[in-house]
Amino acid sequence: MKIYLPFISRVITALFIMVLLGLSPVYCQQGNEALSADYSRPSVSFFITSYAGDGTSMNAAASAEKIYFSDKYFNHNLSSVSFEMPGDFKNRSYDDKRALLKEYLERNGIGREMVAKWFSRQENGMFSLNYIHKCGMYDANDQDVLMSEAAKRGEAVMKDAGQNLVNKTYVLIISPKEFTSFDDKTSHGWRSRYDVFLYKLDFDYEVVERFYKIWPYDDDPEEVKNVKIAAFDTLSFSFTYVYGKSDLTSGASELYVLTDNPKSSAQLFDEMVIEIYNNAVFNINKDLEAFRVKVNVSGTHPIRSKIGKKEGLRCDQRYFVYEFVWDEKTDTAKEDRKAVVRATGKIADNREVATGYSPESKFYQIYGGTVKQGMVMQQRNDLGISLVAGYGYGGFGGIAGFEAGLWIRTGFFTNIPSLYAMVDIGFDMGDYAPVELEDKDYSFFRYSAGLGKGIRFARIVELIPFLAWGQESTSNDSLSVIRTNYMKGGGVLGINITHNFSVMGQFNYYAPYGSVSTEIRDSENEAIKEEYEWTDKFAGRDGISLMFGIRFEF
Repeated sequence: MKIYLPFISRVITALFIMVLLGLSPVYCQQGNEALSADYSRPSVSFFITSYAGDGTSMNAAASAEKIYFSDKYFNHNLSSVSFEMPGDFKNRSYDDKRALLKEYLERNGIGREMVAKWFSRQENGMFSLNYIHKCGMYDANDQDVLMSEAAKRGEAVMKDAGQNLVNKTYVLIISPKEFTSFDDKTSHGWRSRYDVFLYKLDFDYEVVERFYKIWPYDDDPEEVKNVKIAAFDTLSFSFTYVYGKSDLTSGASELYVLTDNPKSSAQLFDEMVIEIYNNAVFNINKDLEAFRVKVNVSGTHPIRSKIGKKEGLRCDQRYFVYEFVWDEKTDTAKEDRKAVVRATGKIADNREVATGYSPESKFYQIYGGTVKQGMVMQQRNDLGISLVAGYGYGGFGGIAGFEAGLWIRTGFFTNIPSLYAMVDIGFDMGDYAPVELEDKDYSFFRYSAGLGKGIRFARIVELIPFLAWGQESTSNDSLSVIRTNYMKGGGVLGINITHNFSVMGQFNYYAPYGSVSTEIRDSENEAIKEEYEWTDKFAGRDGISLMFGIRFEF
C-alpha cells in the first residue's frame, strides 16, 4: 500500500485538474459568440519568426517551407513564410511581441503585398479581378449556385461575393521561444515552446473606397495611370490583433523499439514544425467563430451535408446542429441547438467549383433530437479525448477497486469513426497468503493499453467492444514487487447525459498469462524463492469483473 497510494493520489488529482480545465472558459467560450448562418472561406498568410544569430530558428524557418497547408483556407502565403526579428525578441512578454509584430507588418507593407496578391497586381502596376473572382467561385456552395441561377446577374453574383473574401484575410504568426532536442536511449526527438498570433487585415468599406480611388484603368491617361500606380506603392494597410495563445508546446519523437530504421534528427525536426502549425490551426478553428464552417443539413438517414475536403473536414470532427427560432420578445431569430453530430469516414472530395450538385459527406449523431433538412451545422472542434473514472465490482472474479482511463479518438488519423486508443489504470487491495511467512494484506496496481470500436445503437447509446494488453503488480511489507502480464477484453456501454458527459458500465474479462517468480526474506534474512502461476497464488485475479463510472469528453 505504501508503494502505490502516493502515485494513485497524484493520478486522481491530475484527472480532476484535467476535468476542471475541460470545464473552464477556454472551452466554454465557444458558446459566447452568436451563431451566424453565413460562412465565407478565410484566407491565411503564414509566417514563422526567426532570430538573428539563432541557427535553430533559421532551420525552423526552412522546415516551414515544407508544411502542407490546410485545405480549409485560401493559401495566401507570400514569397516567404518567415521573417527575422531581433535576437532578444523571443524573451519579451507576449503583449510586447503582439505590438511589435503588428508594427512590423504595417511598417514592411505586408498588407500591401496581400492586397496585391488578391488583385493580381502585375509588374507594370496594373490590377486584375481574375484571381479574386476565381476564389469567389471556389468559395461558393451549391446554395449560392442555385440562388445565382435565379438572379439576373447569374455568375456575377458569386464573383462579387469574392471581393468580400478580402475582408476575411488573416496573418498567422508563430513565434518560437525555445527548441529542445533529446535522445534518452529509448526515444529521440524535438520539443518546442512557442507563441501564436493572429491578425486580421483591415479592409472595411472605408479602406475599399480609398483603394479603388487609385485603381489604374486601361483607359486612364498615361500620367494619371502612373500617379495611381505610384500611390499604391505608398499605401499602408493596418492590421487588428484578433487571437493568440502564449507558451504552447509541440513536439515530434520516435521510440527506438518500434522501428528498425530510426528517423534522423532533421526529419523529426521537420515533423515538429509541421505539428506546431497544425496545433495553431486547431486552436483557431476551435475558438474563433469566423473560422468555424457553417453549412445547411442537405439530407437525413444518414445525416448529410455538402462539405468535405474543401472545408478541411475530417473523420470524427464534431458539429453542432442548430435551428433558428423566432423570439417574439426581441423580434429576432435565435439559434436553438438541436443535436450534435460527428463526421464519418465518408468525406466528400469537393475541391472544385460548386455546380449545384456537389457530393455529400456523411455524419453520425451522438446527442440531441431529430435532425431535419435545412438546419444549420456549425463546426465545433474538440480534442477527441475522454477521461473515464469509476469503481470496479469484483463479485464475479475478485478484481475490483478504483479505475481511471484516457481514451483518444483516432478517426482524425485512421479515418475510422469511433475507433478509440484506450489506456487505463486500476488499484485495489486483497487478502492472500501465497507462502506461509508473508503478510496477507496486498495492494494491486494494474495498467493496460488497447483499442475499442464504438457502435452506436441510438443517438445517446454507444457500445464499445475492446481488447487490451496490460500488466498487474503487487507488493506488501515483506514481498518485493512482482508482476504478471494479462490480456483484457470486454465492452463498454455508455449513455450520454449531455453531448460530452455520459454514464457507463464496463464488462471486463482478465486473462493473466506467464509464470511469476517471488523472492522474500525470512526472519533470518534468508531469501526464499518460488515460481508459480499468478492465479495459483492470487485466486480470483482473473475472470469477469464489472466497472461503473462516468466519462467526460473534451
